[in-house]
Parts: sequence; structure tokens; C-alpha cells
Amino acid sequence: MRKLVLSAVAFAATASLVLSGCGGGGDSDSKSGEKQQKNATTEAEVLTSYNPQPASNLQQGGKMTLPIVEIPDQLNSFHGNASLYTSKIAWFYQPQLSFNDPKGNITFNKDYLTDVKQTTVDGKTQVTYDINPKAKWNDGQDFDWTVFRDTWNALNGKDKKYVVGSTDGYSSIASVKKGKDADEAVVTFSGEFVYWKSLFYQVVNPHIAKADDFNKAYVNKAHPEWGAGPYTIAKFDTKGGVVTYKPNPKWWGAKPHLDEFTFVQMEESASINAFKNGQIDAVDAGNAEQLNQVKSVKGSELRRGTTTSNNLLIFNSTSPQLKDAAVRKALMDGIDRAQLAKITFQGLGYTEPLPGSLTLFPFQKGYQDSFGQLVKFDADKAKKELDAAGWKVGSDGVRAKGGKKLDLTFPTIGDSSTVKARATAIAQMMKNIGVHLEIKAHPSADFNKVFSERAFDIFGMGFISSDPNGMLYICQVYCSDSQLNVSRSVPKSMDKEVKAVTDLPTLDKQLKAGAAAEKKAMETYGVMPLHNGPTIWAVKKGLANFGSAQFYGNYGSLGPPELIGWQKK
Repeated sequence: MRKLVLSAVAFAATASLVLSGCGGGGDSDSKSGEKQQKNATTEAEVLTSYNPQPASNLQQGGKMTLPIVEIPDQLNSFHGNASLYTSKIAWFYQPQLSFNDPKGNITFNKDYLTDVKQTTVDGKTQVTYDINPKAKWNDGQDFDWTVFRDTWNALNGKDKKYVVGSTDGYSSIASVKKGKDADEAVVTFSGEFVYWKSLFYQVVNPHIAKADDFNKAYVNKAHPEWGAGPYTIAKFDTKGGVVTYKPNPKWWGAKPHLDEFTFVQMEESASINAFKNGQIDAVDAGNAEQLNQVKSVKGSELRRGTTTSNNLLIFNSTSPQLKDAAVRKALMDGIDRAQLAKITFQGLGYTEPLPGSLTLFPFQKGYQDSFGQLVKFDADKAKKELDAAGWKVGSDGVRAKGGKKLDLTFPTIGDSSTVKARATAIAQMMKNIGVHLEIKAHPSADFNKVFSERAFDIFGMGFISSDPNGMLYICQVYCSDSQLNVSRSVPKSMDKEVKAVTDLPTLDKQLKAGAAAEKKAMETYGVMPLHNGPTIWAVKKGLANFGSAQFYGNYGSLGPPELIGWQKK
């Protein structure tokens, strides 16, 4: 998946970040007279802060340690059960064939691709990739045109044995063939294809070209020998919660600047303390409480930016009490999103309009508030809708129908005080309309289990976007068989309409058709957008090419891994 990666703490930590200009120390205190910051609604308002530096300004050597909430079981980033943390781990040792700048413009990585050409042949988009002959997998296997073929075969959706999160874009390809030699791949689409640059950002290793290996080979195994990047994994300890990278001796490109890079698994509260104690070099500051703890850490600074994430509530349409769309609609009408946003952003000096799309952000062309046209907070209306659906209030204040109470479960992930406050508020809103909502607290490491087993009635989660071409990934959100369509509320009968969006020949046509399809999908009342939010990193001063940057801002990096390092003093 390129665009949407699951965030275990999107509803927890990254749901409550801050937005401002680059700053640090006490400068972020609202008492200092800082202006109120608002969500970007135009491209010109998008904020970025990651201390971009060329290689000539970086020290050679040094170490960097970052926290990670989870070391997931599934370490194949293409797999449908992969999460944000799968992608973070893969970023440093797997091939990255292209990068996005902060505005989302895509450039190709010369270490893997010496040239990329796009033409139109008989009305069909055709792309020729010239592969760097120096490129090799760590185990010595050729990095040639077959990696494009194998990636397409795994992701095009024809073979259902591959468990993938999305077939978007790859299902529009008609063929992948060898070019003039093994170092050239020719990709031909079924027709005109607008978003060709977004594909093949990562590629499938030959060892997982077959479906069984694709699904199982990376379970609890990182396979550094199957990597091909500037770093390689030197230590992978799931029990100890440590992943350590060292420079890859088989790397053919520019030498990476760090001698060692390490992820250490920890809860977000522990990561804040670890940053304060100098044990880690950067940390997400997820709410006002955390921000207040890190903003005055000596030798650090705050890096803030516009986030590209969608945080939402999922309503499980397969749950017995939630099978009726009218009931799901009523519950949504009973939730005050503005109040939840107030809790989320309290003390951060940040505001944003309630989001209405899961495909585009307010600052992007074509954005429409589709959800806002369908649902508006009205508790009295919610009560009437539940009455009409046959759920009557009992003597204990909880509605029942056919002898079964409207008693729902709501798992929370992580130990953030904001998560707890928000969950408590939702439970109170549900109580107000006659619904009992049981909050079940889980550690952050349980996210994949709760998500994959769909062990919830209502669940808060999020998507993090690594690509500005949101309409390309509309199927990831709304197709009936998508791993990310967790609600299962959108019927299979809508798939044709959703998938047709990306095959339209122009962006304008796609934006119009996509908005209509999204509104229709939202009318099944399975997902409720809550907020996009801002991003903030607290980092040690001197850390270069790391921080808040759109379309990878939540990864903390957006360019070649070898350019992350420490600035020369």
C-alpha cells in the first residue's frame, strides 16, 4: 500500500498533535502571544518543519534512537495486515523507488531507477523504467524487470490468495514486460492512467513472489537478507522490542550518515519520559500534556506541520445491534464531533473545520464535505431515529429490542489521557441517547489484534496518507473486499462504481466521480471522520531531514534514509 497505512495510535497519539510554525522551547506556550493556528485549507497554508539539509552539511557518523509503539507480527508492508509500524520498519532497509516532497510531488530514486519515461500508445499509458544495473538484493539476487512483474502479479487482485490491502492502480495495468534487456521494465495500462507515478514506490522481493510466501514469510521475521537499501537490520528482537540498523556493506549508493539507527518499542507515555531523559532523539508530542513536558527539554526543539491523516470512528456493520444502517446513522447523529475535537485539541492553540472526506484533505483541489451533508449532531433526532428502528428505552435507561439491549463495546488503544477523555465523552453521548458503551482499554501493542479480529462494535483508528493522489486509493477505503473497509458497510454492489473512478482519463473527471461515490459510500454509515489534526515532533537540535513533512510527516522522514543524520556544528 502506498497511500493508506493503518495507525495503531491514530486515534490515540497522532489524533491530537499540534500545528504551528517551526519553533521550540517556551515559544510554543500559548501565553507567549502565539497566534491561533488553523488547519490548512489551501496548499499555500501547508506547514512543514523537518530541517532539510544537503549531505554536505551532515556529520559522518553518530547514532539515532526513536520510539515505536509496536513491532508488528506482519513485516511485509504490502500485506493487508501491515500497519504504520510495518512501514516504519521497512523504510530503512527495503527499496524506496520514489519519494514525495512536502507538497506531494513525486521524484524517482536514481539509486534504483536511472530513467523513467511515460508515453501514450494507442490511447494507453505506457511507462518504461530503466533500472540501475548496480542494484542488487542483499542476498545477491538480481534487482531487474521481474520485480515489477512480481509486484504487479501480487497486487493486481487477480489472484485472491495474496492478502493485500489494496489493488488500487495495479488492477489498471494490462501488462508488465521485459524491455530491451533485463534492466528495463515496460508497464502498459489498460487505458489512460493519471496516477502512474504513484505506483511501484516499493517492490516485492523475489522470495515472496508466490502467494503463500507473500502472506507468511515475513510473519515475525524481518529477513534483512531480502532488503536492498542504505541500511540493513543488524538486530531484530521482538521480545526485547528492539530493531537496530547499521550501514549496509552491499549498498551501491551514497554512504548513509548514521553509524547506527534503532527503534525501541514503548508506550507513548514512556517515550515522552525517554525523550526527557535523553534516551531517544525524537518523539511525537500527542497532546497538550505531552507537549508541555517536552517543549522545555534542554537542547531540543519542536517541529510542527500540517498532518495528512484521517482519524475516524468505525461502526462494525456485522455486529448484531449495528446491522441496521438506520441505527448506525442514529448513533452518528448522537455524537458531537465538535466536542471531541475540543477535547483533542485542548491547550494546543489549534482549530480545524470538521472533516468530510477520507480521500482528500481540505487544502487539496476537489475536496468536498460529503459527511457534513449527511450527518449533523442532533441528540433529539438520534433518539427519534432509534425509536423508529424499534429500540425502546428500558427502565435502566438503556434501549432494547427483541430482548437484546443496545450494549456496545468500544476498545481504546494506548495510555494517552486524551484517548481516555475522548472515550469517556463518547460513552456519555451514547448514554444520552439510550446506548450503553463499554470502554475496553488495550495497550498499543494490541492494535493489530483488535483490528484484524474486528473485536469491537465501535472503534477509533486512522489512516496516514503518503501520497497526495487520494482518489487513486478510494477503493482502499470503500471497496467491499478492502482490508481497510473495516466496517463492511459498503456493499459489493458499489465496487464497480468505486473502482471506475481511477480509470477516468482526467483528474477533474475523477474528482467529480470520486466525490459522488464517496458520498454514496458514506450513506451506508460505517465510518465517521473525526479530525485530521496537526503533527508535532520534539527533536534534539541538529537532527536533519526529520520532522513534520506532509505525505510521510507521520513517519518523520520523507527523503532517502541515508540523508537522515546530524548537522555539522
